[in-house]
Amino acid sequence: MHDTLTTPLPASWLVSRLGIRPAEIDRLRERGELFGAQHDATGEWFYPAWQFGPGGEVPPGVRAVVRVARSLGITEERLVSVLRRRVGLMGGGRLFDLLFEGRADSVVEAVRSLNVAQAMPG
Repeated sequence: MHDTLTTPLPASWLVSRLGIRPAEIDRLRERGELFGAQHDATGEWFYPAWQFGPGGEVPPGVRAVVRVARSLGITEERLVSVLRRRVGLMGGGRLFDLLFEGRADSVVEAVRSLNVAQAMPG
């Protein structure tokens, strides 16, 4: 995953450039289906670019993975590091790619396994 995908995009940019309704952005964030951080000085919300597919849509797989990560207390930074991992032993695509290929179930399980690994005494 290229580093520009982690660039925080202001909600105002998403609205003007991608045509996403502000209410939709707020709804996804409030339901735990979108990572966002509020800027301290301005109060504006910013959203990492990796969450948005072609045309600005938030794919259902992204929503599901973000929801699981947030419910387990996994930070966006940690989630991105997991999404950058290669799939399989032969260095195939990344978990991130599976989200946009409609194969989010595998990614959800990988995120859930993070929580299990963190909970195990070491």
